[in-house]
Amino acid sequence: MHIAPGKLPLLLMGIVLEKHQPKINHSFFFSFNPSDPKCGQKVHETNPWSYLNLFTRIVGGSQVKQGSHPWQVSLKRRQKHFCGGTIVSAQWVVTAAHCILDRNVLEYLNVTAGEHDLRIRENGEQTLPVKYVIKHPNFDPRRPMNYDVALLKLDGAFNFSSSVLPACLPDPGEKFEAGYVCTTCGWGRLNENGVLPQVLYEVNLPILNRKECSRALSSLKKPIQGDTIMCAGFPDGGKDACQGDSGGPLLCRRKHGAWILAGVISWGMGCARGWIGNDKKKYYERGSPGIFTDLSAVLSWIQENMSAAFCGVQDGKLPNSEGELHFPGSLKQFYQNHQLCVWTLLVPEGNYIFLRFSHFDIEPETFCDYDSLSVYSKDNRLIGKFCGGDLPLPILIGSNSIRLKFVSDSKDYGTGFSMTYKALTPDILPNSGCESIAVLFEEGVLQSMHYPEQYSNLADCQWIICAPEDHVIKLTYKSFEVEESEDCSYDAVTVYEDVGKEEEIAKSCGFDLPAPVLSSSALMLVVFHSDETETFEGFKATISFVHVTAVYGEWNVSIFVVGLRLKSLKWHRI
Repeated sequence: MHIAPGKLPLLLMGIVLEKHQPKINHSFFFSFNPSDPKCGQKVHETNPWSYLNLFTRIVGGSQVKQGSHPWQVSLKRRQKHFCGGTIVSAQWVVTAAHCILDRNVLEYLNVTAGEHDLRIRENGEQTLPVKYVIKHPNFDPRRPMNYDVALLKLDGAFNFSSSVLPACLPDPGEKFEAGYVCTTCGWGRLNENGVLPQVLYEVNLPILNRKECSRALSSLKKPIQGDTIMCAGFPDGGKDACQGDSGGPLLCRRKHGAWILAGVISWGMGCARGWIGNDKKKYYERGSPGIFTDLSAVLSWIQENMSAAFCGVQDGKLPNSEGELHFPGSLKQFYQNHQLCVWTLLVPEGNYIFLRFSHFDIEPETFCDYDSLSVYSKDNRLIGKFCGGDLPLPILIGSNSIRLKFVSDSKDYGTGFSMTYKALTPDILPNSGCESIAVLFEEGVLQSMHYPEQYSNLADCQWIICAPEDHVIKLTYKSFEVEESEDCSYDAVTVYEDVGKEEEIAKSCGFDLPAPVLSSSALMLVVFHSDETETFEGFKATISFVHVTAVYGEWNVSIFVVGLRLKSLKWHRI
């Protein structure tokens, strides 16, 4: 027995405010784009996918073309290969726990990606040290074939290229059935106690069902059982992983899709020995299937550990008056699938919070239903929901506390976001909607830019006003000089019932003071727009909150209707 060391869509309350959005390429054919890598996609595909592979026995392994396994890494100590591993993100590698048993494992330990020939340094190779190691807590060196998995957090990040890319982790609940032919690869021995190759080899192995796996392992002199064991191989042998391959991947490919890290090379009795035949066969001659750690059995542990590290401060507070938030850490780093990260920004009482984005790259979708960054007020109202590749407009929140929430699904990903935040005093409020999207929770004043001086051409100002529960909003103009046109198509102040601009309450232009505007819900959007010609003094208005009983008095029916409107407001609670 041996252990082989081996600005698009900015959504406010879920409504798109912008018309243009990047197209999503759903094509299967892959050409590398460093700003938008896809996990599990090869630039150099060795063989076209065919279900005939499920019924084709390939005896023995074969040398692979350079770059055909861009997720494969070599674990090296003092520049000498001893185990394999698999890239699952720019900063994380999955390997076998038994590969890093040594207490001093971090000393002289490096990970090389883009490796093909161990004898030479090739173009595209990248080597990084390991920052820390996380072994599965259930791994026991006395039973090393169970929970034999570890995560390596790199000290730095790989730059993805045609020769360095991540494999995909399985989706929750995703498994590859018995008989499915998958691929394992490494720089391990070409036969038991044989020579070590200098170039990367691969071998195709069918997955065994649980019953056959258990039967084969129970017939050994020291029977083996485990919660995470996956078997693959041919009963009469001839094809297997071997010493030096440990920690490397077992990769299964979805039909017309990505390569999934289904298992981690763990253990085997001999290399490529058969495990069927005469029951009297001597124990020391009997082999075993290839033993792999089933990634689906440890997926939640992997995701939790990777997410905790990537989120930085998870459900924590960043209480300074100003600061920066970079997620997941650098512009070259890619966030992970299946993530949930929460941050709370808290500035001194009486101040507002101003957010400005300098980088934004989150998987695009029309309603940001896949991956998104959401901003919530302290009373848990959704202020904005963001995704795509364009920088969102700056946001001024009329509150001293907000919560940011990032979620990602199981598919594509990006390089996240970078933003600054700082505390501002309320005296900046009147012009705020013309420099950012202003979200207001208090009564106050709205005015056009530079008021009472002339406003600018091509102005686009937006104020979102949120009243307390059971209140409506009253907008009262104090001064009004806006370029006049028959249908207010040049310059205008438009008031909406919703942020999607579907329900218009009033539209005003000219030089007469408009009548007060009253909402019928707890939300109002005020938009001021000017064209490229003629400017005037603009407008100044006050906003106030009125309890619904004060507006409708004893008209119970109206109160009931307003109540329904309040309850049906499209706050998206995630």
